[in-house]
Amino acid sequence: MDPLPLVIAHRGDSANRPENTLASFASALELGVELVELDIQLTKDGHVVVVHDPTLDRTTTGQGAVSAHTLAEIRALSAGYPERFGSAFASERVPTLAEVLHLLRGRARALLEIKHESVTGNDDDGIEARAIAEVRKAGVSDGVAFLSFARLALERCRRQAPEIPRGHIFFKAEVEEVLEGAREAGTDLVMPEKSMLSLELRDRVRSAGLRLATWVVDEPEELRALEPYGLFGVGSNRPGVLLEALAEWGE
Repeated sequence: MDPLPLVIAHRGDSANRPENTLASFASALELGVELVELDIQLTKDGHVVVVHDPTLDRTTTGQGAVSAHTLAEIRALSAGYPERFGSAFASERVPTLAEVLHLLRGRARALLEIKHESVTGNDDDGIEARAIAEVRKAGVSDGVAFLSFARLALERCRRQAPEIPRGHIFFKAEVEEVLEGAREAGTDLVMPEKSMLSLELRDRVRSAGLRLATWVVDEPEELRALEPYGLFGVGSNRPGVLLEALAEWGE
């Protein structure tokens, strides 16, 4: 019998707190998660910040590209996701990667997703190198992994920080493409979107010595339906709900 999957707090406890904020990550820690997923972007002045979109419009009170703003300009904004949460979290700010790593250190492992649009032609001083520097500075190389849809980003991470694990995310891909991507990027984890899951994919991934995770699963019934795939982890916006369900199943 396969072990129960780990619940990955997708952007933190994002159903109940503004995503990718310290409030969201703190709430996920209070729930007892072991893995937290977060997204990183690069500011105009080269700081690694934690925000999902390439633009500020959806989750903050600002507008325009993250890469067109300095850290100071971004920090002046509210990251309280006003469209969804009103003014309840108006004091939240876009955190730096360093701040999030400090919060999570020794409490949960972090999956750092390098967004596809942040990957540039800069090998030596791009988002990959800067994120690696922050991880090493925080002393948490053994407590994080890099994720990306972008194979180039993962290949750079492999060259620049071979000691830090990597995971390849997929949205739509054939089984062979998943395995090829994992080989080329040297990953030990693949994260296909849940509609991609199949018994063939499960078996091929296992035969290749890889771990299999998926996203986004918010309902216990759906999690139960995914049981045949022997998942290592599931990304969820409602980690507390899934943790409660898994605790009941494990009794």
